[in-house]
Amino acid sequence: APVRDHAWHFIAATYDSKTGEAVLYHEPQIVYALDPAIPPVKKKLGVKVENQKGVPFTVAAYTKALDNSPLARSSRPAGIVMSGQYNGKIDSPRLCNKALSRQDIETMKLGSQPGMSERRHCGPTGELAEAIVGSWDFSDGINTIIGRDHGPYVFDIQLVNCPTRAMTGHNFTGHNFDWKHAPKEYGAIHFHDDDVDDARWEVDFEWDVPANQRSMSYAAKLTTKEGDEDYIPFWVVPELGKATAKIAVMIPTISYMAYANEHLANNAGGAELLVYRVPIMQDQNMFLSEHREYGGSVYDTHTDGSGLCLSSRLRPILSIRPKYDHFLMQAPWQYPADLHLIYWLETMGYKFDVITDEDIAYEGLARLEQYNVVISGSHPEHSNGKQLDALHNYTQRGGRLMYMGADGWYWVHSYHPAYDHLGRGVMTEMRRCESGIRTWRADPGEYYHQSTGELGGMWRYRGRYLHSVAGTGMSSEGFDVSTYYTRTEDSKDPRVAWAFEGISYDEKLGNFGFVGGGAAGTELDIVDTMLGSPPHTLLVATSAGRHTEAYLLVMEDYGFSQQGIDGTQHPRVRSDIAFHETPNGGACFAFSAIAFCGALPWNNCQNNISKLVGNVLNHFMQDGPLPQPPASAIKHRGRADYEPSTAK
Repeated sequence: APVRDHAWHFIAATYDSKTGEAVLYHEPQIVYALDPAIPPVKKKLGVKVENQKGVPFTVAAYTKALDNSPLARSSRPAGIVMSGQYNGKIDSPRLCNKALSRQDIETMKLGSQPGMSERRHCGPTGELAEAIVGSWDFSDGINTIIGRDHGPYVFDIQLVNCPTRAMTGHNFTGHNFDWKHAPKEYGAIHFHDDDVDDARWEVDFEWDVPANQRSMSYAAKLTTKEGDEDYIPFWVVPELGKATAKIAVMIPTISYMAYANEHLANNAGGAELLVYRVPIMQDQNMFLSEHREYGGSVYDTHTDGSGLCLSSRLRPILSIRPKYDHFLMQAPWQYPADLHLIYWLETMGYKFDVITDEDIAYEGLARLEQYNVVISGSHPEHSNGKQLDALHNYTQRGGRLMYMGADGWYWVHSYHPAYDHLGRGVMTEMRRCESGIRTWRADPGEYYHQSTGELGGMWRYRGRYLHSVAGTGMSSEGFDVSTYYTRTEDSKDPRVAWAFEGISYDEKLGNFGFVGGGAAGTELDIVDTMLGSPPHTLLVATSAGRHTEAYLLVMEDYGFSQQGIDGTQHPRVRSDIAFHETPNGGACFAFSAIAFCGALPWNNCQNNISKLVGNVLNHFMQDGPLPQPPASAIKHRGRADYEPSTAK
């Protein structure tokens, strides 16, 4: 009988080697009124079944062959080619050393109960208990890659390619959505044939970083005699406590991992509607569409339609390449877009260090506190809680933050502790929960991360508004064209007027750029004191009223479907450039658009966006606390007391 999708079935099979009889039991746990009965299937096998040396016991796949091919060498255990990879959940597998009756099978569901007494739950006893070989409980060790055996032999299972855990099991009641409080209801593992945690490729070359190597964004260039080329990116960061500059560029590697090898251009049904044109794809998109074994991004779904919530960097990631244009804007995105910023810093002669998200998440404030100013990437969308703690502590202690993009600190991410021995940030996890811009939705009860047990989804729904990090937060997105900013009266305030030295009040700011043709585009952030922007924030420039109908308000900002949420009608569809002070002489400057960095290199960096950013950076990188604001600016303010300035 066929197996119904997205539903639990009880499956058992027995084989009697003496009689050669095999019996298969298939019992759907939900039976509809018109479902036919499914009796046990019995069959005599005319072959002798025996264990082959070197063939392991497996769950969710089977051994196809033993050989020494590259594929087999990369397997776990090595030397085996697996086949029959299963897509779906498995809960509470059991293995016995004899063929059981149906009644014994029912008792065996209870699993092994060692140390029984009259006061404990009754499990298999006597002769039946002697039959147990393995009794696995996948609710034990959810944050590991071990399937724990509670049977007498402790035959723990090694999980390969990090399948998804913290999944609701066959006995999920719906009374508790946090697996830590009802672990026995989370005894399922969701396996996928396109899970990948480590490509386990053989090493071709290594490079020891010289002690005096400059901290910088690098790539290893690979070429062939036929003229093919590839770039493998990496970053050299200073040793902790040995900063070499006053400026640190914070490389958003968590976000790079979130988008790694995404398949949206090929597999998203509404891709043309999203970008408001026909998507143009790269060779990488076509290759990944044909080779799912490279794994996808957390924007994709697995081959069975379930959401992909884990991403590993131990695999070839074809989208993290300097010459890769993303289909959303037909322009650089994430890693290649951040090279606009690196190019600008180099061209303008600034000395800087590069640090990464994982450095901050694993080392905290110690990684930031030596720098006068920290500069974000163009799209630091995905963030770890420890990283946010460090950024908050940094700005509260007098540090200066330049937020160079938009949609920052939107999704909750965590690192899987089972991979820490292989390096920092090897495996990152995200769950798409209640709201937010979602390409898939986690099922009820599956919102909490398997790696750390924390609630996934948006930081906003953890009570941590992204507007509070740098002063602005996500409001809208659109992917047809970008536009420009005009200054507001706030930009003349003595607290921030220094940022506009050399720029006239009437200039169009950023009516140019390599991402959509302007500095204000793709995804946009705004000032909103009700969502965390400090009430003393100065809104110094805005793109309000200049966006197309392709730009739409984010769904978490309205409660029901309605008209009038596009860039030609809704006042929140805009980008705000904003400034605010933090305690102890610190400050934040938010530029609030993903396309913004794409304007920096325009005209060989001779433009008003370059001038604005240079003014801010020169001011922020100075030693000591920033100048105090005038006494008149210091007063009691509530969130609702804020009155934003308007453009001229």
